Amino acid sequence: MAENKLTFDQNGFYLDGKPFRMYAGDLHYFRIHPDDWERRLSLAVDFGLNTIQTYVPWNLHEKKAGEYCFEGILDLAAFLAACQKQGLYVLLRPAPYICSEWDLGGLPARLLANKDMTLRSSDPAYLAEVRRYYEALVPVFRPYLATNGGPILAVALENEYGSYDDDHAYIDALADMLRENGVDVPFYTTDGPFEPMMMGGTHGSDFIGVNYRALAEQSALAFKNLRESYPDGPFFVGEFWAGRGMNWGEPFYHRAPEEVPTAYREALELGGNVCFYMFSGGTNFGPMGGANFGRSYSPRPNTPARYIPMMTSYDADALLREDGEPTEKYFRCRDVLDEYLGRPKRPHTTPIPAREKQTLTVSLTEAAYLLDDPDAVAASCVKETTPRYMEDHGQAYGLILYSIDTKGFRQTEWDWTLRLQDMKDRAEIYMNGAYYCTYMRDRGVKTAGAPVTGTGASALAVWRPTGEDVHFDVLVENMGRINFAHHIENERKGMRGLLYGDHRFSDCTTRTIPLDDLSRLVYRPYTASDFKPHQPVFLRGRFDAKGGVDTYVCTEGFGHGYVFVNGISLGRFDEAGPQYALYLPGGWLRDRDNEIVVLDIDPKSASTEISMIDRPIIEGEGKELS
Repeated sequence: MAENKLTFDQNGFYLDGKPFRMYAGDLHYFRIHPDDWERRLSLAVDFGLNTIQTYVPWNLHEKKAGEYCFEGILDLAAFLAACQKQGLYVLLRPAPYICSEWDLGGLPARLLANKDMTLRSSDPAYLAEVRRYYEALVPVFRPYLATNGGPILAVALENEYGSYDDDHAYIDALADMLRENGVDVPFYTTDGPFEPMMMGGTHGSDFIGVNYRALAEQSALAFKNLRESYPDGPFFVGEFWAGRGMNWGEPFYHRAPEEVPTAYREALELGGNVCFYMFSGGTNFGPMGGANFGRSYSPRPNTPARYIPMMTSYDADALLREDGEPTEKYFRCRDVLDEYLGRPKRPHTTPIPAREKQTLTVSLTEAAYLLDDPDAVAASCVKETTPRYMEDHGQAYGLILYSIDTKGFRQTEWDWTLRLQDMKDRAEIYMNGAYYCTYMRDRGVKTAGAPVTGTGASALAVWRPTGEDVHFDVLVENMGRINFAHHIENERKGMRGLLYGDHRFSDCTTRTIPLDDLSRLVYRPYTASDFKPHQPVFLRGRFDAKGGVDTYVCTEGFGHGYVFVNGISLGRFDEAGPQYALYLPGGWLRDRDNEIVVLDIDPKSASTEISMIDRPIIEGEGKELS
């Protein structure tokens, strides 16, 4: 097999000694159904790209310690082979941390159970976890290194580490682990375009990249700062931010069509080796969308800094839509590259026909109310004096139900507040089985008639107990762990207690509900007359479809929850928007006897059917999360 050795100097890259210009784009295999990899890679070739960059998500490949998955949507070797078949090179980013608007930046949530471990550092406990993971991961991609005749030209050590820390011993340890496992291609890192970021994160790299928003004149600033900090390397743009992340409950807007092509032209004319982030965005399937902490990318007026969960769609306003179809941005940027390379002007079409879409309506004929039999969906059930977080129970995602009994409390002469202790992220509270209120992290309380008057970071209500025993159910949901900066260190999910004043109730039964096995649910016939407002319910329907044909599951009319099709979690939905339809790749559909399950955690109306439509719905100002 021929070796493709990548070298470089300040004038650019070289492949086997010959000048090589990188025209690249991010496309993440784990966000795209495997049946769609070839088509999207073909669109990259049509555009004019010669290199694909992809992350590798640790928390998917090793969901449980020591248990690894490299099959289906996680078949990294098959993806690398598909790139090579299309004649595309690869920049591989297998760093333990990836950010990428992904839950905990790709780090396994189980690491948070060790409260003494320091993430993204030279802490021996953390490095031991990384070492074991690399010993399983590297043999999967090692045959595809360019030095072995494969497409991988370079491997990333970390991701934007200069925006986090400057523990150079950590970066050295990552490089040593990769070398020990046979990685012999150049190492690289990418960081923000300012000197402190680059100097903090680029230690140990053979070459470095700068990440910045695709705006006019930003390339010149990034190029200037790169030259001052790293004068001997090429101008490599590791992430050319062509779009933006999208958050639940926040306004969404597309970038102006002319912004990105103009910025792309400037970067090319400066000699940039540019990688679009994203070229094709894809989907945060299941519960894998992360979160940010701040004022959002599109802040509401006078909005305080707070927790902001990411949407299920990772369309990201990329050059290809979530379903892989080209956008106007794709064609305009392709025009720029064609002109730059002296190619003939092309019409705004591709040689690849658009994928067929299907529409249908599915009746939801069966229901299973979660609180009627929580053990049917619980992975574990334990008695504990003090409620503990999900991670302490070995749980990473989904829901956790705390059932707490109070004994004979009477009204006091003070107005004591009922509140949750250290709760993350969203809680539904029920008193003696009846809905009481909903509390969303950093936002406050939503109620349907409950006397909620409390204030404070986690206040639920001024509760006036009557001396009777009261049973509380507190259903807490992980809405996505923060994926950036040092907030990742404090992202354990669940709660530490139900408080009355300063008194914490004990006598807690905790059930973990990771939502990865719904097979034990017992369904009963369901009609509109069986509807129970605000009671979490699994609604099930069966349907025939065109196997292999895409669609979108429209969630308008539902409250907040998840959709599962044929056992696959498509992701989270929320009435706050701005996303109101979940992408369903045709590869997960059969011609006959498909199953859909809708978990509506906070239903507002009787929904006895659900529509599948031929288009996405990501629009509007969004509604405030609650």
